[in-house]
Amino acid sequence: MSFRRTFSFVAAVFTVVLAALWTISWAETRTVPAWSGEPPALAAYAFVGEELTYNLGFWFFSGVAVGKISLEKQGDIYVATLKAHTTGIAEWLRHREDTYIARFERAPGSDRFRTLSFEEDVTIGSKHRRTVTLIDYERGVMRWRKWKNGRLRKSGEFIIPPGAFYDDPITAFYNLRRGVYGPIEGGREYLIKTLPSEEGEDVDIYLRIATEDEFRSRTGGEKAAARYLADVKMPGKLFDSKSGKMEILFDASLIPVWAVAKDIIFFGDVWGELVESSRTAGIY
Repeated sequence: MSFRRTFSFVAAVFTVVLAALWTISWAETRTVPAWSGEPPALAAYAFVGEELTYNLGFWFFSGVAVGKISLEKQGDIYVATLKAHTTGIAEWLRHREDTYIARFERAPGSDRFRTLSFEEDVTIGSKHRRTVTLIDYERGVMRWRKWKNGRLRKSGEFIIPPGAFYDDPITAFYNLRRGVYGPIEGGREYLIKTLPSEEGEDVDIYLRIATEDEFRSRTGGEKAAARYLADVKMPGKLFDSKSGKMEILFDASLIPVWAVAKDIIFFGDVWGELVESSRTAGIY
């Protein structure tokens, strides 16, 4: 297998869980629902101490990577961490380890979380890259910096319009489960805006929740824990996909239990599955 294909493979399996979270950022409802199955909105403390573990694979290979997402509270700040690393055949091909850390707080006068910072650390073999995004709401500025192997390579900043929110994918995950973006209902469509590109351009993603009939016919009852099926269309360059399509199954608490990234270059469909969900006690 060539280096390019090895790199694309490792990148593909690592993006499935993050892409699943990325698709649920700030959303604008576009249609009236045909099927109502709205889950209850959850209080902020319901997520503290939670840890979700995912197994990633492609074709008939399982366990090529493992990803975990957890949340803790430090004073008034929530800290969510997503970690993933290669295992099995992928580890043999090329080691990769990713860490994403989101720090957020409750927005004043609102039930939603708002991002304070988002850190991305990626190690591939002996190479390392790091990106840090900081949001200053008082000054209305978003700043970002990128490092490669310890050297600062790029930086920039954008003006945040008054009243606007830019949710990183992890913060958006918890906002969705709290009901911040509105009800999750069959037949409803969403136009989703994630963190902007380096050039300051919006990145739009389309998401549609399947109707009850569609859900039953397409899942066939194979995923007993699943309650909602979402079809997603996003820019393919976000995860090296020819089509930019994904399918995500959520349970009743809006936890992704299964996600498939379609048409990944060289590898076809790459999937991630929830294998463990745990909760530790803490001070909320």
